[in-house]
Amino acid sequence: MDNKAEKSNVGYTLFKSTGVQHKFSHIDLEKRQAIGIVTYKEKTYMTVYVDLKTDTVQVQGDVDDLGDLSMDRHSYVDMFKHQARFLIENNITNPKEYYDDLIGD
Repeated sequence: MDNKAEKSNVGYTLFKSTGVQHKFSHIDLEKRQAIGIVTYKEKTYMTVYVDLKTDTVQVQGDVDDLGDLSMDRHSYVDMFKHQARFLIENNITNPKEYYDDLIGD
């Protein structure tokens, strides 16, 4: 029998908002385009233009100045690409309303 003390698997994680926000400022179902923005304290740091028709992404700005408060540039671009595809393929022009309805608010 092993007498070594077992490590506890009990604990908790506290999640606290950094204040960095990301959202879609525009979704055009007909043109299959979306614009995502990353903001902090009302300043836009990065804008991501997703065009599903041409399968292209254009990025203006960067999140480097936000340091550890935000995800890296690639993560935001990837997230906006995947979310834009989901929203457009499901004819969703108002993501906030869609997710609020989904969770029952």
